[in-house]
Amino acid sequence: MKKNYIRNAEGNNQWKLRSNHEIQKIINKYPDHWTKKDFRGEGKNNSKKILTKSETEREGLVFKYSGKAKQPLKEVYKHSTQESIQEFEQKLISEEIFRDRARVKKQRDLMPIEEKKINNRERYRNFTKKQKEAKRISNENYRKKKLDRK
Repeated sequence: MKKNYIRNAEGNNQWKLRSNHEIQKIINKYPDHWTKKDFRGEGKNNSKKILTKSETEREGLVFKYSGKAKQPLKEVYKHSTQESIQEFEQKLISEEIFRDRARVKKQRDLMPIEEKKINNRERYRNFTKKQKEAKRISNENYRKKKLDRK
């Protein structure tokens, strides 16, 4: 004879699931800049739990904001090199790569000079012979261009 191990067979005091419509009403009450994490109490804008993780992951819910907003292309152009701009305009590289290059260049530009020097030395130590030769030629060309300007 098989025993029934369900301790709460009648289902008394069980959690009632909220419908998608009810959850969407809750989402619409709060500010536009809140993300899923904010509704779960894990985000920057809110530390109080409003919805559960399973509720925020449901299909059909519309959150007004998700993730970081893209920087306008005008700003990306400010932090890009001429070579990257030309490649992007000639459609040799995608917009994603163009934005990524600008982001990295902006980080390098904001880095203190001493930290740049340390990073460059470390990178140069790890170069292969071919890379060192290419770097030597690049440095020569740079010096020639600099002399031509004067």
